[in-house]
Formats: sequence, C-alpha cells, structure tokens
Amino acid sequence: MESKENSRRSAGTAAAELAKNREAVTRLAQSDDAKKLRELLQQQSGGVRQAAQQAAAGDPSALMAIMDQLIHSKEGAELVDRIGAQAKQAGLE
Repeated sequence: MESKENSRRSAGTAAAELAKNREAVTRLAQSDDAKKLRELLQQQSGGVRQAAQQAAAGDPSALMAIMDQLIHSKEGAELVDRIGAQAKQAGLE
C-alpha cells in the first residue's frame, strides 16, 4: 500500500517537474538569443529544415555540418554559450 502512495507522489513530482521544464524551455525558445540563433542558422544555410529532416531519417551529417559552421563563427559560438548559460540558470541541464 505504501509503495502505491510513493509511486503516486513520484508521478506527481515528475509531472510538476515536466511542467516546470516545459515553461523554462518555452521561455528560452522565445528569448532574443534564440531568435538571433534561428536567424543566423537561416542565413548560414537555407537547408536547415532539409538537414533536420535528413537527421530525423537517420542521416545527421548535413545538420552536423551546419552546427559545425555555427559554433565556429564568433557570433554563433557566443549565442550558443549564452543560451547554454540561460538553460543552466533555468535548471535545464
């Protein structure tokens, strides 16, 4: 009987944590840095959507090449670092 109660508490805690994380991810995705990152990705390569589709189908090479370009540019690396810091601050690790 006690294990069922613990399971319920765990499920409730997990649901609350998921809702909290969802809110944090939404705020992060709507941040100015995330918007700048999307713009930069679109400028660097118009094929981001196609690369993402290829990655979903099992071939991540095009998406990895785009990400490599991004993190090796000064602006892209700075954006990625700032977004990572914001995610960590929000408890998303």
